[in-house]
Amino acid sequence: MSLLNIGVSGLKSQQAALNIIGQNITNASTPGYTRQRAEIQTQLTSTAFGGSGVRVADVTRIADAFVDEQVRVDSSLSAELNSFTDRIGRLEGNLFDSRAGLDKAMREFFAALQEAGNEPADLARRDVVLNNAEGLADRFQGTAQQIWLLARDTATGLEAASARVNELSALIGGVNARIANLTDQETSATYNALLDQRETMLKELASQVSISVVDQSSGQINVFIGKGQPLVLGQDVAEVSVTGDGDVVLKPVGSGHEEIITASLTGGEIGGLLKFREEVLWPTQNELGRLAATLSTSFNDQHARGIDLEGTFGGPLFRDINDPALVGKRVDYLTGGGGSVPGLVNVYIQDSFTADPDDYLVHFSEENPGAYSVLRRSDGQVVHSGSTISIPQTIEFEGLSVEFVSGNFAPGESFLVRPYAGFAEAFSVTLTDPAGLALAAPVIADARTANNGTGYIQAEITDADHPFFAADQALVPPLLVEFVSDTEYVILDNSDPGRPVRMQPDYGTLSIVPGAENHLIPFAAGTSVVSASGPSLSRIQMSDGYVNDLQPLENGYPSGSLSVAYESADYPDQTLAVSIPEHASAKEIAAALNDLPGVKSSARTQIELSGLVEVPGGTPLELTVNGTTLSGFTDLGELADTINANPALSDANITAVLDGPRMTLTASDGADISLHFQGDPSESIVLTNQKGETQELRGSVLGSYSSATVGGEVQTILDPGLTMRSDLTGIYAAAPLHARADLGFDAVLTGNVMAGDRFELNFNSGGVADNRNALAMAGLDEKALVGDPPRTFSGTYGGLIQSLGIQSAQAQINRDAAESLLAQSEAFRESISGVNLDEEAANLIRHEQAYNASAQVISVARDIFNVLLDSVT
Repeated sequence: MSLLNIGVSGLKSQQAALNIIGQNITNASTPGYTRQRAEIQTQLTSTAFGGSGVRVADVTRIADAFVDEQVRVDSSLSAELNSFTDRIGRLEGNLFDSRAGLDKAMREFFAALQEAGNEPADLARRDVVLNNAEGLADRFQGTAQQIWLLARDTATGLEAASARVNELSALIGGVNARIANLTDQETSATYNALLDQRETMLKELASQVSISVVDQSSGQINVFIGKGQPLVLGQDVAEVSVTGDGDVVLKPVGSGHEEIITASLTGGEIGGLLKFREEVLWPTQNELGRLAATLSTSFNDQHARGIDLEGTFGGPLFRDINDPALVGKRVDYLTGGGGSVPGLVNVYIQDSFTADPDDYLVHFSEENPGAYSVLRRSDGQVVHSGSTISIPQTIEFEGLSVEFVSGNFAPGESFLVRPYAGFAEAFSVTLTDPAGLALAAPVIADARTANNGTGYIQAEITDADHPFFAADQALVPPLLVEFVSDTEYVILDNSDPGRPVRMQPDYGTLSIVPGAENHLIPFAAGTSVVSASGPSLSRIQMSDGYVNDLQPLENGYPSGSLSVAYESADYPDQTLAVSIPEHASAKEIAAALNDLPGVKSSARTQIELSGLVEVPGGTPLELTVNGTTLSGFTDLGELADTINANPALSDANITAVLDGPRMTLTASDGADISLHFQGDPSESIVLTNQKGETQELRGSVLGSYSSATVGGEVQTILDPGLTMRSDLTGIYAAAPLHARADLGFDAVLTGNVMAGDRFELNFNSGGVADNRNALAMAGLDEKALVGDPPRTFSGTYGGLIQSLGIQSAQAQINRDAAESLLAQSEAFRESISGVNLDEEAANLIRHEQAYNASAQVISVARDIFNVLLDSVT
């Protein structure tokens, strides 16, 4: 190759290099510009003594794919944390306001209740309570509305970010198309400019959502989001959108089917918004709603346990958490396989106190028609599942009751249950009349003045709807608590104060722990009592004529079995049965039942004796009770004394109580009572059982007896969730009546009592100066009622604020760290791909000198050529 051509090749190559350097210098401040370099190579030589000059083999874009990827990753993280931190800060600002916040409103409300308790009949103070209740409701509503505004802003941000993702995806697809269509005539500089443009778009796309990029051999790229869902495949672009329920969906390339990808998206603006919504916004919204629901429920329950100025039980103070207008709004229907609106579903909150304030996804299986599962959204755990839904149907899980009212749920359909999200905004005061505030307690306990102990009883209502309070401003029946010893007591029906009788059903003899706080009504709500009530019960079995020995008669009770079904979380699901032989005593029946778990059975046998006819001077009367012969008595008083003084009968738990012309004989353990009577033919005694049925024992000739036996009654207390059935016909019905064992109130004894002490329990008629329920409501402020482990109302709200503060502070630290990482990665990229003006100036001089030198080579070649021409001519 000639010297001229060599010089020309050098001149052109150096000129190209100078052009690239000039391009670098002029784009030094252009965002996204990547420094380029002309790759000058020696051309292949064809002679042994000279070269072929040089050529520009390529224009290299000085970039590191790994560094570019790191910049995208750091951009995605920084954008995510910026979005997350901004919104969590705004949420924290909405909730934390020491001067006008929710915590201040709660304190003022409880203080007003305390003041009203000081003067419970004062209407002005009652009005202040209602005003502060309204203020509390306003703060709940205002705070909830601010959260809803932030939720809408988050939804708008998701829509805007999704739209930008679509724009950038389309632009990247367009760049891919241009790269694929580049011709040989187009310079590599065009290709590099397209790469710069695409990389800028990728960085901005990463700031919207986390992406992964895969290069193709053609120079095009594929872009994926989420768990590998394709967003850009060469020139084909998918579409991202946001549903009305806030889910992000992807319509894949070449498909009309939309795929929900919300759970798989991270990073960028979208990732930050979703993280804020899922981890902060919705949990805060739910926690605030649960706080309002717990406060409403606890106050309404306590208010219902008191009486107002008219002596009427208190109505709802705040809006009921299961208001019919609310239960149908707790479901968000999602797009399903059937594409139809499923139906009507109501959600009831059964337990807002201990259950977590979660959201739940109810999904109907596509593979198994009719099967469904309920997933807790916070951790994805299945908390309930079933094989089919038949309308109407109700399912229960984690303190909620979900009622399928109507509709048809197709395979693939699903809906979101948000039980607490809307209640803070719906929280309101329903009571408007200050006289309707139930500040007094409905039950009052009066100690008899003759009591020798220091004990007193405080009564607190647990269920104002109990039949015990069915009568208007009265207890049915009024009660008498009588201590038969320093540690034992009975609860009596005091309808006739002159003659209290045992209650039906009878609790029996109960005991206390001296000096401790004792709950005198020993059974919790849900406990049931089952009493034997068949026609054979307590029937007086009489001898057929007179007998000549003291053998007891059989009681006439039939044989059969009793079974108990267990449907309680405290016991395994099962049914246990006991067999009862013929003529078994009530004592034996009770003992057999007591072998079953969750069952407490007791028995008692009673017979009333009256109408004793004794002829003076005749044969001395004899009465044999369960094999023990008593004689020498002339009236029932002497007989009662003789019975109670007899050690054999005392050991057999048989006692006698005289009440005017009647004497009641009791076997407290439920053993049969067997009686043999002997006297002159004109002497007799009348027996009356618990049903009022009577028989007469008459005297006869010496050595013969008229005889009778009476069986006892059985009473059984069943734990909640247990039911009893019977085929012990004549003693029990097939489906025995299960009555409530509790009385709808609790009576707490403090202090010390002595035998003979009595306490009357009655309705608190005219108790306008009573403040016990006001103090009970004010005391709710200090009770740990919310959550597990439980916290107070203020503690719950404070915990919410504290949690937000910690999250906000941590988010700011993470954001600052992410921004620092991004700055470092961008600086590192700049050090590789950015334009260094000093370096470019040096290169400019170097290539200028090379350019001049190549020009000099051409000049020399020209001179040589001229010399050659001159020599020829």
